[in-house]
Amino acid sequence: MSGTTTHTYTLELLSSSSGVSTQTIVQYQQQGILPTQLDDDTLRALRRLEALRETCGMNLSGLKLFSQLLDEVEHLRHELRARR
Repeated sequence: MSGTTTHTYTLELLSSSSGVSTQTIVQYQQQGILPTQLDDDTLRALRRLEALRETCGMNLSGLKLFSQLLDEVEHLRHELRARR
């Protein structure tokens, strides 16, 4: 993505920007749901996870599974684009 600036965040800034506690973010990282690199992609993923948790009532295991499935879909999309 040329011309796109990626921001990096501290744990506290990511927490403040997302409305998610630092403890929850660390828990998501420990479970492998969020990467340790805190950037714009992480913020988007965190907002998506919290929306799922709030609207669908997903627990940590459900969020982890759903996150893995979304990662796999994204991987497959990249493969399809590379074949074109």
